[in-house]
Amino acid sequence: MRLKYCLLALPVLAACAHEQTKVESAPPPVAEAPPPPPAAPPPVARDDSGDLQRLLSGPIAHFAFDRADLTSGDEQRLQQLATALRARPDTRIQIAGNCDERGTEEYNLQLGSRRAEVAKRYLVALGVGADRIETISYGKERPLEPGHDEQAWAANRRDDGQVLVTATSAR
Repeated sequence: MRLKYCLLALPVLAACAHEQTKVESAPPPVAEAPPPPPAAPPPVARDDSGDLQRLLSGPIAHFAFDRADLTSGDEQRLQQLATALRARPDTRIQIAGNCDERGTEEYNLQLGSRRAEVAKRYLVALGVGADRIETISYGKERPLEPGHDEQAWAANRRDDGQVLVTATSAR
């Protein structure tokens, strides 16, 4: 009886030995090459002050009546401004919120402040330090257009920007 079991076990043992041969004859695993180091972010090109002055030479944002929302055009201009400011970490700016002549002085000062703050928050979200941006509201005190019609009012609902200090201007 033992012989019977041994004879039955022989094919199983032979199969196991055959499998071991296959595993043993497999080529050794090839070591994977280490992953390449992460690419460094592209260097930020040093912006000349002319580009920054150009971006700040006119209104940096325009607003609808009684609103402090940025349009896609405003966002695009602020993205360019953020790029220029990130390239010049020594530069501080001021954003001034303005309104048209309609509304009370107090209301327009508050609305102008909200308009300046929305532009500042957008620049901060794009990586410009909040401590580099000062805001002020002029309300309706500094109209760009002197008229008393929709065209003039639309031009006067804006944020203006100006450079406050750079390392080169402080010398």
